[in-house]
Amino acid sequence: MLDIAKQTLDFYTKYLKSPTIDDIKIEDKSLLDTQWCIFVTIYKNGEVRWSAGNIKELGENIVLEIIENTVQAISKDSRFSPIKLDEVAKLKIRIDMIKSRTILKDKEILSIDPIKNGVLAIKNDYNTMGIVLPNITPLLLTWEDFIPVLKEKMKIKDFQEKDFILYSIETDMINNF
Repeated sequence: MLDIAKQTLDFYTKYLKSPTIDDIKIEDKSLLDTQWCIFVTIYKNGEVRWSAGNIKELGENIVLEIIENTVQAISKDSRFSPIKLDEVAKLKIRIDMIKSRTILKDKEILSIDPIKNGVLAIKNDYNTMGIVLPNITPLLLTWEDFIPVLKEKMKIKDFQEKDFILYSIETDMINNF
């Protein structure tokens, strides 16, 4: 899976368009028959630089999810400047597969361990959503550390627990660092 994301990075930065499945060498053909919620996070110098993903399977298979989310991360994540061709060799990739989502009741958010769990926040009006993956950065040590990240991702000024449907999420993660 990491190789698919890396090939996508290389292809996109070279041709400035998304690769098709035919443009990617797929070692594990079983991935073409598998659906999964995938997040692709790209790091530069040990820090999150780009990220994109889905909380629900959208593509027909995991390969298409990885391609789409890699391209979305490097081309649509407005928090960061666009990727440069000379950066690609230095980048590290992390892929998270969401394995569980558990709705949090009142104040349960306070017990979240950011090393083991991430948080999915959906505004009660369903117009705004943010997700912070487990152990995404060493800067997230407590629940309170999630708040600035969620606010930035959702482009909101205030975060009140009562205004959101909150989930604790667990992922299986693979990376090349």
